[in-house]
Amino acid sequence: MAGFSPWASSGLLGGAGRRVAIAAGASAALWLAVLWASMGTPPIPAPAATQPDAGPAKPAAPPLRLVAAGGMPAPGGGSFNRFGVEMKTIAAPVNTRGDVAFFAKLMRASAEEGLFLWHDGQASLIAAAGGPVPGGGTVAGFTERPTPSLNASGKVAFAATIEGGRASDAILAWSGGKLAIVAQSGARAPGVPGAAFFDFAPPALNDAGDTAFLATLRRGRETLDSIYLSAKGQLAKVVAAGDPAPGGGSFAALAAPVLAAGTVAFAAVVEGGPTPGGVFTAEGTVLRQVVGAGNVAPGGGVFARISEHVGIDDAGRVAFGAFLSQGGGQGARRGGVFLSADGAIAPVALLGDPAPGGGTFAAFGDAPSLASDGSLAFIAAIDGGPGTTSVYATGPGGLKRVAGPGDTMADGQRIGDFPLNASVAAGPRGGLTFQSTLSSGDGPAEALVLFPPGQR
Repeated sequence: MAGFSPWASSGLLGGAGRRVAIAAGASAALWLAVLWASMGTPPIPAPAATQPDAGPAKPAAPPLRLVAAGGMPAPGGGSFNRFGVEMKTIAAPVNTRGDVAFFAKLMRASAEEGLFLWHDGQASLIAAAGGPVPGGGTVAGFTERPTPSLNASGKVAFAATIEGGRASDAILAWSGGKLAIVAQSGARAPGVPGAAFFDFAPPALNDAGDTAFLATLRRGRETLDSIYLSAKGQLAKVVAAGDPAPGGGSFAALAAPVLAAGTVAFAAVVEGGPTPGGVFTAEGTVLRQVVGAGNVAPGGGVFARISEHVGIDDAGRVAFGAFLSQGGGQGARRGGVFLSADGAIAPVALLGDPAPGGGTFAAFGDAPSLASDGSLAFIAAIDGGPGTTSVYATGPGGLKRVAGPGDTMADGQRIGDFPLNASVAAGPRGGLTFQSTLSSGDGPAEALVLFPPGQR
């Protein structure tokens, strides 16, 4: 498949990885202040003859909403089963109006898997295995990491494998109920003479409808990675393996990109340069290194290993996770979540830091997620707190705990454990989604949970 993983997706978890995946059950406190509206103040009673005592105000319902769960009916037939592939959870992006695009494995259905869009409390089918593809053929599957991308208007982009058509792989875009091909295998790859598209990693969308994606190209017997941007109907190469890297050396391997207003961000391995790899941005033809392995980290230490998955917002800020070496002395932290803005890098959360809501950060999940407006979210394991794992997000008041095992959703069900390598997707206006199990019901069912935009 497209792309070489220079850093394992679970690398940030280190030895504490299973503490992120296996939570201890219900939290002692069912809810924190960040998830509740104000408890209010009892109204001043009017004279009995004119108005009865209204009593104390009731707390608002918890904002967490269940998008889908194993066993629920799925549009198009059958029911939802799981929302990941093997041991991988698949991020489910959310946009500014609270729409959620998600992948699901199905049971008792004619299709084994599909992509869906949740809007105004109802899910609809975008594409399913066996469904038709423009230009001929049918969808065979959604690749090994079937992560969709979603923008503000509800457009969804995704990678798919195809059977029975002229192409075997494609990047597809869905909007208003119609599918369109962005790129397909066998087609000429612009900017790389003699090369053709071979296969694709999951794409990224921005709110203008542009699409960025990582492709494996075939040129004779050679294969190489390349990142492309499709904007206003024009497909152009951003960077390819073998191209010069900023600061020296050349790109050897590329990770799947993310895309904001007009800037592409990606992680990459570099050969022959001063650093073995790092995080880079591309705006037009201008490439810039955001951080490199071996760079000094803020507060001490050296960036030793950087997450493959990164985030970018419309202001050009870049979020990433990293392990640190102790080059800065014994006081340096071992790793954390970082944000780069205007050429400066600052920590969002570090291992050993106090965690909002209690305890200290013990490990971080797959990677932080950054929305177009700068909303950032991540999953972390906690030592000495009310629970073992929680979702955290930045907002006007700083970093806050949003949800964790034992918390109650609007329908009364409670969040159970988080799966192995749990992922979170941040959206504009503080919205986010994550996967968990449900602690109520006949058994532990996988669930996709939404914290709606505008609640923090």
